[in-house]
Amino acid sequence: MIYVICGPTGSGKTEASIKLSSFLNAPIVNADAFQIYKDMDIGTAKISKSHPSYTKHHLLDIVTPEETFSVKQYQDAFRNTIEMLKKDYRNIIVVGGTGLYIKASLFDFLFNEESVEIRDDFLDKTNEELWEMLKALDPKSLASLHPNNRKRVIRAIQIAKHQKVNKSTNIAMQSHQIFYPDVEIFFINPPRDELYSKINSRVDEMFEKGLVSEVKNLLIKYKLSLTASQAIGYKEVIDFIDNKISLEDAKELIKKRTRNYAKRQVTYFKHQFDSRQFANVQELINEVMKYEQ
Repeated sequence: MIYVICGPTGSGKTEASIKLSSFLNAPIVNADAFQIYKDMDIGTAKISKSHPSYTKHHLLDIVTPEETFSVKQYQDAFRNTIEMLKKDYRNIIVVGGTGLYIKASLFDFLFNEESVEIRDDFLDKTNEELWEMLKALDPKSLASLHPNNRKRVIRAIQIAKHQKVNKSTNIAMQSHQIFYPDVEIFFINPPRDELYSKINSRVDEMFEKGLVSEVKNLLIKYKLSLTASQAIGYKEVIDFIDNKISLEDAKELIKKRTRNYAKRQVTYFKHQFDSRQFANVQELINEVMKYEQ
């Protein structure tokens, strides 16, 4: 069985996956678009390398922050990983909050983005301006994108402008049959006030753990890709380091943008997956234990 644990940031997905991994003796496959990056640990709330369960994880720390990594590349890596793990394990846990990663990997999701010729120059556009452009061209695609993911937003604009059908229409035309026969999707969706409080506290904890130092080290060690540099928590700290905003402003922006992102994640998971919904981690654990007995 492939158990998929999804939900908004701060909902307890990592905790649930670790507990289930121990109970089921199952490996864990990452489905978070930023936890794939090496050395981006604190800002992505990645499990510590010193944690006993770290060695059970797959598709963590697989590329450097200098590299770009497409959904298609993730799909290929995911399917190769699942086939490898199925040889040795009866159960596999997939955990993450990147809805498009999960959908592209679990379903027969086809890509045609590579055929788009990059002809437009968007260097003079802010992320907000690009978001509004896409909203006018292909509003349905917004649910699966983050406004700070500049590369993917630009790609969606290019598809909408240069192909016969826009990105969301192309996706809707696909049947999206489940790719694997044995999948259970669990959606952790805590009460909104509880979730937002957890997000705010977690951002404070990130700064206490050394988020600013982590970002400074990243800037010294790597030439960050556009995707990595636009991740929530990193973009704002970079602006602080560049003296564009104060430390307090950076903290508040991260909290606000993370809350907004969590809201979009909830919307995506509600509409894109036939899932079983739980208000907290313990409800999910109890259900799986009952199922496996």
